[in-house]
Amino acid sequence: MSRPVSIPPNLLANIEAAIEGLTLESLGLVLDFDGTMSEFVPVLENAVILPDIVPSLRRHAERLALVAVMSGRAARDVERRVGIEGIVYVGNHGAEFIADGAVCAAENVSDAEHELQAWLETLARAANDGGLVLENKRFSASLHFRQATDEEGVVERLKLALESMPDMGDFEVFWGNKILEIRRRDGVDKGVALDRLISDWCPSSVIFLGDDTTDADALRVLRQRRDAGKISGLGIAVLQDGTPESVLEYADYSLDGVPEVAAFLSRLDEAAG
Repeated sequence: MSRPVSIPPNLLANIEAAIEGLTLESLGLVLDFDGTMSEFVPVLENAVILPDIVPSLRRHAERLALVAVMSGRAARDVERRVGIEGIVYVGNHGAEFIADGAVCAAENVSDAEHELQAWLETLARAANDGGLVLENKRFSASLHFRQATDEEGVVERLKLALESMPDMGDFEVFWGNKILEIRRRDGVDKGVALDRLISDWCPSSVIFLGDDTTDADALRVLRQRRDAGKISGLGIAVLQDGTPESVLEYADYSLDGVPEVAAFLSRLDEAAG
């Protein structure tokens, strides 16, 4: 039996040592949104950035080499919720980017809205719970069961449905924290997106913060680049109820929820100033 992955040390308790080796004048700061900058809410549309994050994040956007928010949401959606100029917004787990106001799709990514809707509806019928929330984002889709009346039953019915389904062809399905995600098998994920940000903006150091399964891809890429001596950086797990082990495995430090993210950004602002 494999041993459970331990929780990384708390970043606030070790902040001086953690940021000592970073090049703050050419730093890239990349954050997930839901569960990292915004508390989880029962209604997906009601998610808002924690107000305490806004002042320091705005100063980071003016000062650092790169500030990016990387989300499973559509890029315009996360841009609207954060609302800070000078930030690169990455949506659909890396399938689309907004820089300087313009939206562009990643290479080899194509619109799959109609196919995604069909898979969503099929899975929703199988799950059979009125609390499900379906989200079609053109390049990816999500089935949220945070509001399900029978969460365990929904998970079991979804697993059975996936086992009995025909080959999904160009699509893949993966589980997050109370969410089932569907996306194309095009090789685009948050790790690929982080690689692109590093290549295009050339920061000397990178800090990545995230809490869920898709964030583990970015944490893994950051660790690989750092271990190869290509960049310095920190991977930070934002702890939530149900944080996946993959996030803990690749993170260097942890923060206890969104309020500690705000506290860290403020401390980083002081250090960079």
